[in-house]
Amino acid sequence: NNLIKTYDQRTVLNLEKLSFKKNKVIGLLGPNGAGKTTLLEILAFLIRPSEGDLWFKKEKVDFTSGNLLDMRRKVVLIQQQPLLFTTTVFKNVEYPIKIRKTPVSKRERIVKELLDLVGMGKFTHASAHKLSGGETHRVAIAQALACFPKVILMDEPTASVDVANQINI
Repeated sequence: NNLIKTYDQRTVLNLEKLSFKKNKVIGLLGPNGAGKTTLLEILAFLIRPSEGDLWFKKEKVDFTSGNLLDMRRKVVLIQQQPLLFTTTVFKNVEYPIKIRKTPVSKRERIVKELLDLVGMGKFTHASAHKLSGGETHRVAIAQALACFPKVILMDEPTASVDVANQINI
């Protein structure tokens, strides 16, 4: 409600009211500079609005409280130009489930399923830093899914992806 974000006295986002229904896919369209990325960063709890209230699952978001980390674990933002670790594709996707202490016996199956889902199964042992932009984006999607979030936010998810994989995304 009444979300405003300003940078150096320049208003980049001004929304009176915005709400999303559960289990829906929503697309935000607008020209460059319209505030789409800023909105996504606020919705992912990465930056705080200059003014207004943000609610998540009927809970008001307090950007100064200790529960922010718990909320961030439920919402994942895939940036427009995602960054991967300079290791294998497998280890990039495995990382979120590894830090959540998922048993090793389950990790390989989960990573394989997620990489297959995004069409990157044959790149399991490839160096992540040598992938194309579209391949990097698909690995980032698999990595986000490995977090098992309640919400996935994507900033221009198909910008560097070929047409066949745009359909898959």
